[in-house]
Amino acid sequence: MPGAVVLACRAALRSGIGLVRALVAPGSVGAVLQATPSALISEWPTNQKEISAEISKWADAIVIGPGLGRSDDIRALVERILGDSKLPVLLDADALNVFEGQTAALRKLLAGRAALITPHVAEFARLAGLDVEKVLANRFDIGGELASTIGATVLLKGSPTVIFTPGGERFVVARGTAALGTGGSGDILTGIGGTLLAQMTTAATAASCAAWVHGRAAELCEYIRGTTLEDVLYALPRAWNEGEPTAEPPVLAKLPAVAR
Repeated sequence: MPGAVVLACRAALRSGIGLVRALVAPGSVGAVLQATPSALISEWPTNQKEISAEISKWADAIVIGPGLGRSDDIRALVERILGDSKLPVLLDADALNVFEGQTAALRKLLAGRAALITPHVAEFARLAGLDVEKVLANRFDIGGELASTIGATVLLKGSPTVIFTPGGERFVVARGTAALGTGGSGDILTGIGGTLLAQMTTAATAASCAAWVHGRAAELCEYIRGTTLEDVLYALPRAWNEGEPTAEPPVLAKLPAVAR
């Protein structure tokens, strides 16, 4: 699914990354190159043993998942990349789905690196072996055990976004609008998060800042109905460069003034 790669690359480029390079399936090279000419686009090496060596030569962080697909071959590819490198990594989408119910295997592969996973509720449920309803009912607490189990920061996407660290910290990011509730929004977040993971010292800091900027870009679009992901991408420079906003608590309702 090359569109997911395109959104992630564009988001990284609008978030201050120095260089984006995407390794994609041979049939996707033309589409991704045409949509993101500022990125370097290459085919996956035909020999999977070469792919992790290729990445380690130049990358500061790795993003795996957007548009990847789900199969035994994909699982082997993810294992190869993670097994041969200790670079910081962000896993999303199908890079998580291929480990459905196998958190121990994922923990072993992530050991010794800064790691961030960014599941939506259904992806979280698959990985943790839980019902979606249970995740929804306990979204402010449920990610702590998974973060500790796999040794990675968990960013549970939703409204609000909740971030859990392996050490037991928890952060809530309430920025954003319903415009982000559309397919592909998570790929933009992945591009932002991958950029910050390459530039920051901890996965938790990268996750918190990425969620905040992603949500703020949607707010700057002003509208909900009619806003597209392209609009969110175009708003990212404003979100990155605006002055420090005034802290405001969430407002559930406003009552009319009472005349004396």
